[in-house]
Amino acid sequence: MAVFDGFLRALALAAGVVLLLLMTFTTLDVVMRYFFNAPFRGSLEATEFSMALIVFLGIAYCGWTGGHIGVDLLEKYLNRPSMRFVPALIALAGAALFALIAWQMVVETSYAWKQVSNMLRMPHWPFRLAVAFGSALFSIVLLLQAIQTIRGVPPKHEGA
Repeated sequence: MAVFDGFLRALALAAGVVLLLLMTFTTLDVVMRYFFNAPFRGSLEATEFSMALIVFLGIAYCGWTGGHIGVDLLEKYLNRPSMRFVPALIALAGAALFALIAWQMVVETSYAWKQVSNMLRMPHWPFRLAVAFGSALFSIVLLLQAIQTIRGVPPKHEGA
């Protein structure tokens, strides 16, 4: 599990680097737009592609470390040993959903392999495959969490 944890951490750090680059790019775009009346061409497309990388490279690590927002409305009822299966079922449903998202993104990418953006003419496929990859990893994380819940192992919440 240490290798898996390190891999997810590396992907989250890569997402952080993309976020830092996007922040720099956006700041420069605003400066160029308002002070020199010369905005960057295709800045919206670059932002959209960057956001896909930021979200889907970091989602699995966020789930792995328990960084997602959770609402504990029913915690006192679900904390009983007889109800331990409910959080496991929720995690399994999430795993199935993200596995389906990953599969559909791969299928969609195979049909739209040559699709490019309007302004920058950047191909869509690398970003779609990043969404598929991140969704598949998050699905694995949710599956592992469901198994741990069923076994009675407390979830890992070390923080990022």
